Amino acid sequence: MILSAVLVGALVGALLGLGEQFSTAPLIAAAEHQAEGHGHAHGHEHEHSAEAGHGHHGDGTAWAPADGAQRIGFTIVTNMGVAIGFSLLLMVAMYIAARGRGAPVNAATGAAWGLAGFAVVFVAPSLGLPPEVPGAASAGLTERQLWWLFTAAVTAAALAIAVFAPGWRKLPALVLLPLPYLFGAPEMPASPYGGHDAATAAALETIHGQFVWAAGLTNAVFWLVLGVACGWAMQRWVLDRDVIGGAHAAG
Repeated sequence: MILSAVLVGALVGALLGLGEQFSTAPLIAAAEHQAEGHGHAHGHEHEHSAEAGHGHHGDGTAWAPADGAQRIGFTIVTNMGVAIGFSLLLMVAMYIAARGRGAPVNAATGAAWGLAGFAVVFVAPSLGLPPEVPGAASAGLTERQLWWLFTAAVTAAALAIAVFAPGWRKLPALVLLPLPYLFGAPEMPASPYGGHDAATAAALETIHGQFVWAAGLTNAVFWLVLGVACGWAMQRWVLDRDVIGGAHAAG
């Protein structure tokens, strides 16, 4: 399973990294140009947030990949690592469903698993914390991370209950799904671009709207392809091998 996850994740992650060069990367670059090329309303120099991972300014001690091939390469490698982790999570969930619930696992059901992953990892957290572009002010990193993890975990639990629990036992899913939003996401500034002049703020608002859609579509394709690939790999390389191994053990 681990080898399958590494192979599938590396391939799909590389495809994601390449696809981002035509979807989200140009918008990130445009936002960086706006944030760096225009002063704040009060004239002080803008500094990128370290957590955004899109370059740093200041004392010069922090390192960031240079624009061009180096940045593209690091983006692809990072996406491969993330995709390997998500592949393993999907495959473990598929294995538990197949062995514990008798759920079929193949490329077709993998698509459903992938869409569930998209809902858990992107859609549900984005309803409270939409994707950001460079130049935007935001709530504290720790608060955002904790809310994101809580939302993803609750959404995953709710979907699992809704799909696998019998009869009336599905009802807790209706309670769990809205729970993160009742607590509320970390408070964002009233105007994330209020520190910029009016023209820059308007440009960043426009780019942000485009970025949310581009990130959503890119993630949807990524999760769909990842789910299909994981389902196929599980059927071909993991579950079939279990059956063969069990037959040899019985013999």
